[in-house]
Amino acid sequence: MFDLEVLGQQIVEELSTLIDQSVLVTDRTGFIIASTDSQRLNTFHEGASISIKSLKQLHMTEEMSKALKGVRPGMVMPIVIEEKAIGVIGITGTPKTVEKYAKLVRKVVELFVTDFLSRQQRERSVRELEYFVSDYFLKDLSDIEVKRKAKLLGFPIENFCRIAILQGSQYIDKEVVERLRNNQTIHPDLMIVRSGLGQLLFFIPEIEKNHLISSFEKMEIRLKKIFKEFQPIGVGQQGNLKESFLQAQTAINISIRQMKIIFEEDLKLELLYYDLSDESILTFLSRTIKPILEDSELLDTLDIYFNDNGSLQEIADKLFIHKNTLKYRLTKIESLLSMQLSNRAHLAEIYTAYRLYKRI
Repeated sequence: MFDLEVLGQQIVEELSTLIDQSVLVTDRTGFIIASTDSQRLNTFHEGASISIKSLKQLHMTEEMSKALKGVRPGMVMPIVIEEKAIGVIGITGTPKTVEKYAKLVRKVVELFVTDFLSRQQRERSVRELEYFVSDYFLKDLSDIEVKRKAKLLGFPIENFCRIAILQGSQYIDKEVVERLRNNQTIHPDLMIVRSGLGQLLFFIPEIEKNHLISSFEKMEIRLKKIFKEFQPIGVGQQGNLKESFLQAQTAINISIRQMKIIFEEDLKLELLYYDLSDESILTFLSRTIKPILEDSELLDTLDIYFNDNGSLQEIADKLFIHKNTLKYRLTKIESLLSMQLSNRAHLAEIYTAYRLYKRI
């Protein structure tokens, strides 16, 4: 339903810059909801009430202003939407003076109302699309129903084969979404749909992965400028949309923790790390690397040891320590854990425990 109170004051302000006369807007009951004269707000305008009922433009003469409640000389005209009067626009002044403004006033009101209705329709369409997308991924809709709803919404769902999720650190308003749509370099037919608080779904047509990576990296740079912090992005695999959506959900959870864009198809051990319960992780840590968890020096040594493929000397150089100091630290780790880094099984357990610890 059209709510004139939303636009009433805007119409008055716009008209007051174009004409010198006093302007007011009433609701459908004849009460003034916006006016250049604030003292008239919330008062009854009997002339407006008559105009609404008759659906006619009326001139308020001196005689009528004396006989009717809340009326001053001027003109009133109904604001009609879909053959129904939703309110009245009024101009104060002599009939000869206000008559020349009638067409201008009517045009301004029509423009405001048309723009408002257009925005309402766009917002309604966006909400309907969001509801459809939610139902598509969360409910078991038949193919016939999906195609029917997608067609009604003008949403070419059959053109997409990959889903990406962006989890904003705060609410992402429609202006930012529109900027992303207009500035994205992923694909001309890309669709972006809001889903929940701060979450955006990207419906992606078939494209080459390297292009997708570079495009999301560019988008991430723009987002960081807007929000001043990293915005996690998880990307599902190309193929079935529902499967890609589930994969993107896995990827976004890891992106949140690792602070980088994650493609689910690139995940390996992370698939296990992030699928374990916190209780299982704590139990595993207590049975493996718990004795060194309070020693930041040994943990830093493990970090470089696991992430560097170089020699012991190269690892020592990165730690800014002597090679013999590195050997001492590694021996201490083995002693505290009762494990041997040279033993492949022990090394796998220590590495897995350390990666799980970094996840917490």
